[in-house]
Amino acid sequence: MPRPRTIVFSLCLAALLYVTLVAGIDSGRTFAAMRKLDVVWWLIILALSLFNYALRFVRWHGYMRWLGHRLAPARHALIYIAGFALTTTPGKAGEGLRSVYLARLGVSYAHSLAAFFAERFLDLLAIALLSMLVLIAFSGYVWWVIAPLLGLAALLMAIRQRRLLESMQARYASPDTRIQTLLHNIAAAWDQAFALLANRPLYAGLAIGLVAWAAEGISLFVVAHALGVSIGPETAIGIYAVSMLVGALSFIPGGLGSTEAVMVVLLKLSGADTSTAIAITLIARIATLWFAVVLGLFSLSALEIGRRRNPSMAAAAATDPPQTLDRTSR
Repeated sequence: MPRPRTIVFSLCLAALLYVTLVAGIDSGRTFAAMRKLDVVWWLIILALSLFNYALRFVRWHGYMRWLGHRLAPARHALIYIAGFALTTTPGKAGEGLRSVYLARLGVSYAHSLAAFFAERFLDLLAIALLSMLVLIAFSGYVWWVIAPLLGLAALLMAIRQRRLLESMQARYASPDTRIQTLLHNIAAAWDQAFALLANRPLYAGLAIGLVAWAAEGISLFVVAHALGVSIGPETAIGIYAVSMLVGALSFIPGGLGSTEAVMVVLLKLSGADTSTAIAITLIARIATLWFAVVLGLFSLSALEIGRRRNPSMAAAAATDPPQTLDRTSR
């Protein structure tokens, strides 16, 4: 589990990035534009973010049930949201943290990592599909959308090849080195993820991802409308999706910097002046990324307080065998 100073350092670094971004342009006009957003608009965009998180949790909870685990929804939701606390740390540490807490409830690391892989992959696929909406307004950016989409489609075809999985399992069945052990564990997680990428969970998970991420795009539309920038909802969804896609492909934690830069550029091309484009971007990221981080920190604190108050229950949960079902019987 990452140390508290790691979390604090990552958050301070991200905050410094944002301060530098605003100060380097025109902080006075940018903050003046941000102050135009009334409390009602803030409530609307935060509600849209909560809708996004709720849908993604429903999908995650469904993955756990699909793999045979019956978890209390309230505690499971806390564990899921706690993963958001470390969004800005390197290496997706938040997802590893989620696996640690789930392991105490009897969920194997192979299962939680398989669900993580399926969730991240379908999120990328959903965002890539939503990115195509930006082509309505910006036809010159077609390959920025088509190329990642084709890559994800090819990857989906590859990971659904059972022979490829079986070949990897056979090759690393008895690992001798750390690298071979890592590849053995990847094959185990892939084997579990294979069930989550069958037709029914694949299409259901993708549909949930499309609706969840479209809600965040609508949030961008609401902010732009409130600040006087006239763009259609489909264009706003496309701008948000392209920005998120570039941020994800940059491999920077949380897409910090790259996501904001692309969003500002596309908003300027849509008719917003620089200060307003930055204001819209900062508000959108506060209501999506940073709102999630804050919720994650509260959830993580609640879990840690509960663990320290009931250490015996946490230890018992860690030793209980996982309740799994044979997927072949369904």
